[in-house]
Amino acid sequence: MKFVAIKTCPNGGTIREPKTNEPQTVEIGDHDSKADAIENACYLLDCRQLFRGVLRSLKNAGGYIVLDMQEYAEV
Repeated sequence: MKFVAIKTCPNGGTIREPKTNEPQTVEIGDHDSKADAIENACYLLDCRQLFRGVLRSLKNAGGYIVLDMQEYAEV
């Protein structure tokens, strides 16, 4: 299954593309489970998981939410 991470700002809101108003995303890739996707996202994005796919950036405020493509389509 394909996974993406949506960028979030420090207050928890999503960061959106200025022209399209779509959430800014980072592709995590194909993984067998959400746990594998989260582990890979933490490595790629230098983050730590806070709770159920919510990641906090270690470099600055804000973070990411890891979603599969079906969940992302609902956002």
